[in-house]
Parts: sequence; C-alpha cells; structure tokens
Amino acid sequence: MEQFPNPTSIFHFTHISNLSNIVKVGAILCKNRVNTQYTSAANAEIQNQRNTYQVPVPPYGCIHDYVPFYFNSLSPMLYTIKQGNIQGVTMEKMVVFQTTVQIVQQNTKLFVFTDGHSIMGLTDYYNDVRELSKLDWQIINAKYWKNFPDGKRIRQSEFMIHDEFNLNLVQSIGVHNLDMVKQVLQVIGQKQYTINVAVRPDWFF
Repeated sequence: MEQFPNPTSIFHFTHISNLSNIVKVGAILCKNRVNTQYTSAANAEIQNQRNTYQVPVPPYGCIHDYVPFYFNSLSPMLYTIKQGNIQGVTMEKMVVFQTTVQIVQQNTKLFVFTDGHSIMGLTDYYNDVRELSKLDWQIINAKYWKNFPDGKRIRQSEFMIHDEFNLNLVQSIGVHNLDMVKQVLQVIGQKQYTINVAVRPDWFF
C-alpha cells in the first residue's frame, strides 16, 4: 500500500468559452446532463467510448454520468491539447478547477475513482477513499510519465463525481496567463463567487 497525499488535490479543466454556462448553472454538469452547446477539449472517439462504458462499482451508470477530475493537472490530455491535436482548442484558453477529494467527501457527493485510464481493461475502479493507497502516486506525481512502464495509462487515473460538481466546492482556479485571470474574474464575479484565481504555470505544460 502506498501512502496517498492528504489533502488529495484533483483537477478538472474546461475551455474558457464554457465558463459562463458553468457559472450560470452554479455547477459543472456531467456530460449526460449538458444540454447547451459547449467547446469540447476532448478526443471525440474516446468520448464516444466513455458514453457507453459502464462503471463497475456503485453508484454505477456510465462514465458520462460523472464529472471527471485528474489527480495531476499535467495530464496526457492537456499535453495533447498543447501539441495542437484537438481542433480549435489551445492550452492557453483552458480553465483549471482545483478541489480536494476530502472536500468532495465531506459534502457527501457520490464518487468513484480509478487507478488508470478509465476505459482500459487493466484499470480498476474504487469508491472508498481508503483505497486511494492503491494508486501509483509516484507516477501520478512525477514530472514525466514517459519514464515509467504503463505510465501514460496510470497518469490518467481519474476521480469522478456523480452527476454534478458544485462551484461552491472549488478551492482554486488556475489559468495560463494574466489575461485569462481577468477573463475568469469577469465571468465568476457576475455571480459573486469568491474563488481564488491565479496564474499557475505549474499546472500547465
């Protein structure tokens, strides 16, 4: 068993153009509840698989019934965006929401988490926080996942919150540059959210 960090930070990123709708609702909704047009920063083929992939532990459902978070903001998905491999999306326009597993748990939200990429056969699912010790924290926290066997799959371990993630549970928001700080503050200020927003170079490639 490997000791996990406590508090355990988790990260969800979205394109700045989606922020207004998120603030209007007061929550990040799972994909199966989103009924407005939004800018996707995801691989379309993988998203189709996530829409049908069944979560094998309670509260069950499919992956798109959950709001996904990574345990490290420096994920292979964000790197894919940095490389320009997602059409119409740039890393500099990403907004990263940060909270902790413990905050989610204290607010009695249903959740599951994985020890690797959520649709791969080698990956196991859990719903007990004590089992965070089963994740490979050396790979999750390493600077580069490519230095490890199976590193890319393991680095994509996910924490998934059922149905929605309320903005009141956000601990901080990280962005790429000062212009993005201004844009985010302008949007969240309309609803009087007092979330710390800062340039976080350590959260971006």
